[in-house]
Amino acid sequence: MHKHISLIALATAGLAAQAATVDITYLGKDTSSPVIRTSETGQVAAGVLNYTDAASGSFLAFCIEPAQPNAPKSFGAQTYAVGSFTGSQETLLQGLFSSTYGSLQTANDKAAFQLAVWEITRETSGTLDVSLNAGSFYLQPANSTASAQATAATLASLANGYLGAAQSYQGAALYTLTRLSNATYQDLVVAAPVTAVPEPQSYALLLGGLGLVGVMARRRLPR
Repeated sequence: MHKHISLIALATAGLAAQAATVDITYLGKDTSSPVIRTSETGQVAAGVLNYTDAASGSFLAFCIEPAQPNAPKSFGAQTYAVGSFTGSQETLLQGLFSSTYGSLQTANDKAAFQLAVWEITRETSGTLDVSLNAGSFYLQPANSTASAQATAATLASLANGYLGAAQSYQGAALYTLTRLSNATYQDLVVAAPVTAVPEPQSYALLLGGLGLVGVMARRRLPR
């Protein structure tokens, strides 16, 4: 039997129920997300994704399947399986979130963070570098204009810096990372801040959209 849980339960109880599922609705991307292309996609707006869970409110997420679509809001809630990351992916994603997530501010910052997530979860060459033609997954300009090429260069530089920080991170794990998987729509990475005993304020933050990959408050991640 599959157990349906809320995102607050995910954030506060961890992944004890391996067969758990959660029903979430995609609301859209930030309107300021820059448009890019990658080795796996055509033009796509890269950045943070907005979702809602009926049981616990809105939250933010990042995609780990760039070639998959998002479910239109009109389709309603979609059921996702709750899982986790393992091995080097878990280590690198933890390093990425713990070292960088809390300092993201601009649309370019968030787009570069999304690129770093994709590089960690999609790259097969063993070298983490999103630069053009580097490895199996890489960034491309949205088009041939000078502006698009400048944007791609900026994002590649930011993302590669984030990846370097992820690889060198030696501190404590600041987030509990969760993988949400769906056979039809984009799989996601979400994160909850590590805390021994959830305080009432933590629940308020979760309800405000801060509990999962939106952990650091929307006011610290301005649109």
